[in-house]
Amino acid sequence: HLARCLALEGAEAQIRVNVVNPDAVLRGSKIWTGEWKEQRAAAYKMSTDDLEEHYRSRSMLKRSVFPEDIAEAIYFFASDMSAKSTGNIV
Repeated sequence: HLARCLALEGAEAQIRVNVVNPDAVLRGSKIWTGEWKEQRAAAYKMSTDDLEEHYRSRSMLKRSVFPEDIAEAIYFFASDMSAKSTGNIV
């Protein structure tokens, strides 16, 4: 809701506010190495090897999210392609 509230406030000044909020990005992320990964696995009562499948199964498309997916979404919102987009959450 924060993105939409800020989008409403900034709209008159043509300030766009969009948010990229992915679920877990396991590959290429340092947050998923070592202790953090072990803590997440323990919280879900599974092995660390099962974490990626767990997060993939939570999404409607059942697909993993990769760093390049996030980069593409950010690029889209930063570019003229989304010049008329505000208040969106991806």
